[in-house]
Order: sequence, then C-alpha cells, then structure tokens
Amino acid sequence: GESKFKAMNQYFVYLVRWLILSIKYLLNFGDRLNSMNQTILHIVRWSVWYMKYRFNFGDNLHTVRLSLQPLNANPEAPNFNITALGNGIVARMNHIQINQENGNDNGICIVQVEVEVVLPLDITTMTINRNGNGDPGWFLRWIEIDGGHRFSFYKTITDGVFSSRKDTLLPQDESSQYNLDLRNCHLAEQKLKYGYELYNGGDLELPVKIRNLPMEENFSLHYFVTNSVLPEARMFISKEIVILKNWLPKRWRTFVEINTAYQMYFKTPKGNINWENDLHFAQQRLNQCNSSLIRRVNNQNEIADIMNILPNGVLNAIVDVNAVIENGQLYFTNINMPENLGIPSPVVLFQMTDDEGFRPVAIKLNVANGGEVVFQPDDDPNAWMLAKMWANISDASMQLSVVHLGLTHLLMEGVAICVHRNLSSRHPIYKLLVPHFYYNLAINEMARDLLFIPGGYLDTTTKIHSAGVLQLIKQRLGDWNMNIDGTFPVDLQERGLTGDGGVNNVNIPGFFYAEDGVRLYNAIHKYVEQYVHHYYSGVNDEDIMDRLLCDTEIQAFYAELVLPRAQENGGIGMQGVPGNNGRFETTGQLIDTLTSTIFICSVMHAATNFPQYDQYGFPPNYSTLLHGAPPQNANVIEDQAVLDCLPSVRETFNIMTIFTLLSQETTQPLGQSEVQLIEDPNAVTILNTFKAELVQIEQEINGRNQAIIAGNQNFIPYTRLLPSNIPNSIAI
Repeated sequence: GESKFKAMNQYFVYLVRWLILSIKYLLNFGDRLNSMNQTILHIVRWSVWYMKYRFNFGDNLHTVRLSLQPLNANPEAPNFNITALGNGIVARMNHIQINQENGNDNGICIVQVEVEVVLPLDITTMTINRNGNGDPGWFLRWIEIDGGHRFSFYKTITDGVFSSRKDTLLPQDESSQYNLDLRNCHLAEQKLKYGYELYNGGDLELPVKIRNLPMEENFSLHYFVTNSVLPEARMFISKEIVILKNWLPKRWRTFVEINTAYQMYFKTPKGNINWENDLHFAQQRLNQCNSSLIRRVNNQNEIADIMNILPNGVLNAIVDVNAVIENGQLYFTNINMPENLGIPSPVVLFQMTDDEGFRPVAIKLNVANGGEVVFQPDDDPNAWMLAKMWANISDASMQLSVVHLGLTHLLMEGVAICVHRNLSSRHPIYKLLVPHFYYNLAINEMARDLLFIPGGYLDTTTKIHSAGVLQLIKQRLGDWNMNIDGTFPVDLQERGLTGDGGVNNVNIPGFFYAEDGVRLYNAIHKYVEQYVHHYYSGVNDEDIMDRLLCDTEIQAFYAELVLPRAQENGGIGMQGVPGNNGRFETTGQLIDTLTSTIFICSVMHAATNFPQYDQYGFPPNYSTLLHGAPPQNANVIEDQAVLDCLPSVRETFNIMTIFTLLSQETTQPLGQSEVQLIEDPNAVTILNTFKAELVQIEQEINGRNQAIIAGNQNFIPYTRLLPSNIPNSIAI
C-alpha cells in the first residue's frame, strides 16, 4: 500500500545518506570506528525491522500502559483508539476499554492490544482518540508501549484526537534516566558553546553578547552575498556614478539638489514629501520609526521646562494649556541627552485638535552657551525649521541607539543565548522561541564589526559616534523593565496613550502604530497562551503549578534571565521579568515573558527598523548627523545657514547606504519560519490558528487603509505592521 511505499522510499534514502556519511568518515582522520559501528548497528536494526514490516511477520500483540486518573467518583468507562506513527507508516491499534480489572491503585492501567502491522521502528508520534459521550472523566498523563516508548499527554481526554511527539516534551517527562542524562549532557555542551561576554572588557551596564559565534548561527553564504556583499557593491558603484554624472559638490547647494541622489540603486525616500510640514513632523512621533517617546501631559509640572522659560501667557496664546490638559489633548516628548554628546535635550509639545489633527505647538532646545530657548510655529520659518531638525536629531539618535539597536537587537541577543543554554532542543518552549532568533546573533556580530569599529558607520553617519550610542543604551537599560517597557499595552498605558476604555483603546486618532501593535500583541499573547497550556496542563491549578515548578529547564531559563550581569557566572540582568521568589510560579508569568520576547523580535523590530530608510534617506527630514549648533534664538535665519547644517554629499550617501542595508526584508514573515520546529500535531493546530488570526488582522488593516484613501482623510495609510510585512526574527 501507500504506507509501505513511503517506508521503502525512506529506507533507500537512509541507505544513500549512510553511504555518503561513510565516505565522509573515510576521508577524515581520527578514530571514527565507534560511530561507524553505531551507524552499522542501526542499519542492521533498520533492515531487520523493514523485512518484518515488508512481509508483516512478527508479534503483533503489544502491552500498553496508561497513567489514567479519574476526575470524579463514577467516571464513564472510557474506550480509546491509539495510533502510533513513524517511519512513514501509521499503526492503528484495536479498541482499548478501561475497567476495574486492568487498573491499579497507582492509576496505571495495563492492557494488551493487537496491531495489524508491525510497529514503526522509531515511533515519533502517538495519538489517542476517546470514544464516548464526551464526559471529561479521565486525565491521561502518559502512554507507554512495550515498556520502551513513553509519550506524555497530561490532558483531560474528551472527544477528539490528542497527540504527543517523542521529541517535544518537558524534562520531567523523559521516559528514562538515560534520556534525561543525554538531555543534560547536551545542555552542558550548549553552555560551553553559547557563552556570555561583556562589552569593553567588562561593562556591566550594557547588554551581554555572544562570546564566540557558533558556526550554526552564522549566515549562509547565499544570505551574506545576497543581503550584504552585492547590495554594498551596487550602492558604492551607484554613489560614484551619481556624484560624477551630476557633478555634485562637497555640500548640498539646495534642498532640491538632494533629489539627484536618488538614482540607480537608491530609491526616493518617502521622507522627502511634505518634510517641512508641521503635521508631518508630528506624525513622526506616531507612525514612523520612533513612537516610543510620545506621552500625554497629565499636569503642568510635566512641561515646566517650557512653561518656566516662556513669558507668562505666551504658550496660552497658542493653546489653552489648562483646557487641553484637562481634555487629554496635550502630548510631549522629553529627551534627556548627556551633555558630552553635543546635541540638544529637547522638549516638544503637541496638541491633538479636531480640525487640524496632531500638530506641534512648541519646541524647547538647550543651546551651546548653556541657555535655553523655546521655538513656536509662528517664529521665523527657517528658525522653526532648524528647531525641528535639531529636535529630530535627538529623537533619531535615541531611535537608532536605544529603540532599535539596544532594545531589540542587543537585548534579545541575551535572551537568545539564554534559551540555547538552558532549554533542550526537545523542550516545547525552545521550539516556540528559536525561530524568532533566526540570524539574530549573526547580524549583531556583523553590526559590531561594521558599526562599532573606529571609523565605522556609526562614527561617519552619526553626530554622537559609536561611543555615544553605547552611552545612550546604558542610560536607558538601567531603568528598562520587561513588565512595563517590554509589555506593549502596559507601555502605552503608562505613557497615557490608551483611554478610559482600557489598554486596547488608543486615544490619539490616526495613531495606527499603537492600534495595530496592540492588536498584534493580543494575537501573539493568545497564541502563546494556547501553546503553553497545551504543555503545562493538569487536573487542577495545583497540578499545573507543579508541572511548571518541576520543569528544571524553564526555571533555569528564568534564573539566568534575571541573574545580574558579571564577568563570570553572570546572566542577562533583565529587570521586571514576571515571576515570584526567583522563578516562574504561574503559567501566566511564563506566557507574558514569552509574548514580550516574540513581540520585540518581530513587531517591535519591524516597526522601528524598516521605516528607517524612508526617514533617514532625506537628511532634512530626519537625521543622525547635523553640523554646527542649534539656533540660539528665533531671529531670521538665511536659507544657507540651514543647508550648512546638513550632512555633506558623501555623508548623505553613507547614510543612505547603511539605512538601505538595514531596511531590507530578508526573512519569512511573522508566523512563518525558515525551519519549522513545531511538529506536534496539536501544537501545529495552535500555530495554524495564529496564522489565520494574522490573516484576519491583515484584512482589517487593509480595509482601514482603503477607507482612508476612499474618504480622502487627513490620515496616511499605515502598512508597516501588516503581518506580511513583519519579519519573524531580527535578521537585519
């Protein structure tokens, strides 16, 4: 039949692989005899099994042991169908009925079953289907076949099919001490391979990094050439041709002249449209690459920096301060920049209006001589323009250093290392998380080689240089907490961006990053919740908690997440990881931690990384590099003074080059993965449900954007967080 044909094909494929492996052994020096003997022994076992299977001879009677617990005093006598899958075949057993005769006081039921075909040599999956009235009267812990194949379920068995894979289980569910020892031995090897290291020889204020990049974590040659070597070569050639072809000077002579740069490999960034417009400047706080700083003003004390500088009544001439605060319509950003970095620490006020939308109303800059000045929209146009540009350089420096690099790339690098060190590849949470770390370690290692070296991209394209980038990361990481800053709905609520209707009610119309982000966070949380409950289940809450507490690997994962960073024997040093008494005590705490991790690796990184070229590609719009100093007053400023602040022609091309590289989408979208680790049929169903919800979210976002276009509204369609536009991992 078809199943025997599959088994035969698998057998011949295995023989070919064995022959290739043998040739590799012969071509290498060293003692390979033991490994070859094991391979030959397995071939012999496989051959014997295949002959028995092919001609269907042998003992078809098998002993099945089940760990069953009745949930009430008079449970229905259950009737089960059990199926073993593996080696391309399906072995269905005859009906099993549980009664008093085949049970014992320990809840272990022993029955004899008959199978029409020879059992698979390597049983990978066991399924059980209960026939009955659906009364949830029995809790199944595990099934064991012939004393050698044990599969964990930990499920209340009702109508339906339940499955368990041999390679996906918690450590306490291993079928033997031997298997557990192998698992622990593998983890010991992983701890050596995935070692922690601190920056700058021991800086405890920065995130940890990988000591030596494991070979299996490196880019494939195809990925490296396609996404790094070829694009850089094309951009270098494009830059030189465009500069020579257009006889471009050292510095830009007009704003229009910058558009000559967008030829050949360089596309025209969206940031060169309406960049002078105040509404566009305000929208940069909402739906571009840094939406993490905007906050609602709750009282005048929060904007004292501006109120105390302006003469009495000046701000009220623009906006009725008390009224807009009371109505929840006044917002601000307040960026604290270290003085040594040479850029302002701006405070920017924004008002939400019914007619004009979200607009800036005041910008406070500190200037080189130690004074402070507040700029307003009705000031000299060039003075107001420069105020926005210098406010933006602080915003952009925070975005590049902290929001993008520090709190996605580098922070998640530590979590990725922690997963590999503490969770076996057989652990279900390992299978859930690892696809979201695909190429994360490799891209971070490349970033350190390209960005942080003296004279690297950070030194040539940012005003604060690489040292300033690390300084800002240290400043922010000190008060970053996963349960607040790393939990998206809580973060929005803390900043006053969700209304009285709850954390899902975003209170700024057109703040689509927040609306879509909350929707995606909830979808990820639901997916993780179903997945975790699939593996951590029990007859009651106490039983579930016991499953979690007895999981030595997940508790070791927690311990290393919160362990302070140190030169030796340190951990991630992550603050605010949900837990009690130095451990995960509830599945809810584990779910929240996993949800935040997946959200940061996918949604947060996509929102902060991929709009970068469209914003940075046109320097007057948003730049990490300006020359000169901020304006010291609102007097009339000539156009040339504004142009003199911009990056030079070659600096502009360098900026365009690095942000073109960073804005490439190179991996599978959220819900997909390059290597599918989740294979447990029930878990696959949970994953497919998540994928279906992402499709629904995509349809809703597209519907909203179409309505915006059709209604000719002031809003701009937002597509960055369409699920199909969100890579599954931090790989660029």
